[in-house]
Amino acid sequence: MNNIGDSDAYGRRAFISTVGKLAGTSMILALPGVSSAGIASPPQASYTVQQVIDIILKEIPNARRENTVDKIRSGTPDQQVTGIVTTMFPSIEVIEKTKRAGANFIIAHETPFYNNPDETEWLKNDDAYKYKVDLLNKYKIAIWRFHDNWHAHRPDGIAMGNLLKLGWEKYYDPQNPRLITLPQPMTIRSIAELAKKKLGIAMVRVVGDGKQQCKTIYLAFGYMDPKMQIPVIQQSKPDLILSGETREWETVERVRDGLAMGQKTSLMVLSHSVSEEAGMEYLVQWLQPRVPGLKIANIPSNNPFTFV
Repeated sequence: MNNIGDSDAYGRRAFISTVGKLAGTSMILALPGVSSAGIASPPQASYTVQQVIDIILKEIPNARRENTVDKIRSGTPDQQVTGIVTTMFPSIEVIEKTKRAGANFIIAHETPFYNNPDETEWLKNDDAYKYKVDLLNKYKIAIWRFHDNWHAHRPDGIAMGNLLKLGWEKYYDPQNPRLITLPQPMTIRSIAELAKKKLGIAMVRVVGDGKQQCKTIYLAFGYMDPKMQIPVIQQSKPDLILSGETREWETVERVRDGLAMGQKTSLMVLSHSVSEEAGMEYLVQWLQPRVPGLKIANIPSNNPFTFV
């Protein structure tokens, strides 16, 4: 182990402490395998944005560098990284908290610019878009999307983050990574309470009977095309689809019709952001050993909805 000076140790602890206060909790400390003893160990290292990206993609099988949304969306590849924040959506609130935490590199799972391809020409006169771009330029914060390749990691980084939070990681099957089988069935209501407690969700939506017993659960965090999701009902017949979001004329109606004709597959909708944030929190634990000495923490973008 490298010896470090008091100033290096203090700087790293101060970063984690600051992020913890800004995010409401020190998320890195809550991750499996990460202890407070390890946080102050290595000295601050020097990496550029591109070097961090290259280190990450080296770990992804058949990493996609073209034909992917995983691109730098602000900042420059050669800027020196002062600290990394992982998040789901790089909202204005997350950008402000990143600045206050002393970091300048956001690794975001989803788009900063309100559309999946991150096209901006159509937004050039939009006040929120212009404000966000000006803020990123002012703070010199780089954003890199880590979407396609994080899902391509084996195991899928988003799914594993959720499974760890739910305590279901031991049920992961690499041969059928989206389908888990619980050793003992749980009711839909019990699964809803578990998801709300462990994933920090205020409310879930269910198509089905809360008393239904579920043993096989299909994982569809974030958004999944109905042409992928609906055939699963026919082929795998899971008891429950655990979904981030789905348009209401798609899987929602297929599940409702299936239940009406006696099929058993129900649906639980968690909401997009909170259904994948655990995967970006897990990224802190996964990435930290690969960039020793670099400060990393998760600042959740949280659920944008208020329930009234």
